[in-house]
Amino acid sequence: MRTASAPGKVILFGEHFVVHGSPAIVASIDLRATAIVELARSGGVRLRDGSRGSPAVRAAEYILSRLGASAGLVIEIRSKIPQSVGLGSSAAVAASSSAAALHLLTGRVDHSLILEASYEGEKIVHYMPSGMDTSIATFGGSGLYTRSDGYRRLDIGLEEILVVNTGRQRRTGDLVLRVREFSEKKPELFKQLLDEVGRMIMEGLDYLRSRDLEKLGRLMNRNQEFLRMVGVSSPEIEEAIALCLEGGAYGAKLTGAGGGGCVIAVADPDKLDKIIPVVSRRFEVFRVRLGVDGVRIEQP
Repeated sequence: MRTASAPGKVILFGEHFVVHGSPAIVASIDLRATAIVELARSGGVRLRDGSRGSPAVRAAEYILSRLGASAGLVIEIRSKIPQSVGLGSSAAVAASSSAAALHLLTGRVDHSLILEASYEGEKIVHYMPSGMDTSIATFGGSGLYTRSDGYRRLDIGLEEILVVNTGRQRRTGDLVLRVREFSEKKPELFKQLLDEVGRMIMEGLDYLRSRDLEKLGRLMNRNQEFLRMVGVSSPEIEEAIALCLEGGAYGAKLTGAGGGGCVIAVADPDKLDKIIPVVSRRFEVFRVRLGVDGVRIEQP
């Protein structure tokens, strides 16, 4: 038996625009998914509950295929990452499952192979995943992601934020399509927004490195204005943002695809716990650490 875990993620700046070539600032969070993998008497890979069509199963099957192994595997998933709300749950499940399977069969951890397997697992949920979530789940930390260059780790300085789960699940592909339709209907405006987001990312990196949380918060509010314009906000998101700001956050925005899902908020560390009671009247709230370890083998 082997146990592995992998982190969820948040996008601090740049979601949706990253699909069109702009960079995004991303970070792992200390909500993790854990996979427990053991050998089975019969062949094939399945979850302990008997099901097979999941990112965890697909990722472990990829490991078996690459190793040329015919072993049977049973996987148990335990996750603290809410599903389908933009925090990278499926990528974390796939990364932890593939890492545990690989270590069980070979005694090693190969991050490149785990990344490949995780990407295959993600296809069950996202069909054509960007690779961002699987990169964060595999390597952890924080940094810049672009579709052309992938993930480049950077020390961003910010250590903790609030994550608010609106509880409304949504399909990422539907929201990506909505933004694409906006870009086709209003190409000049969308080009302006892309240019602005590029500049925003550079500003955001400066504020993160200098730990200027007030300016960082204002920039988050500005990023949220752009996301409203392209049609990916929702009433739940707007209510969660309003509660965060009412509680004393410097800024708040959706994270991930939008249409529901999660909101992130930035504030001075001593204010975070004071904001939580205000927001938790309506929504589930997490105080999370950023830039945590990527996939790792755990003690049973």
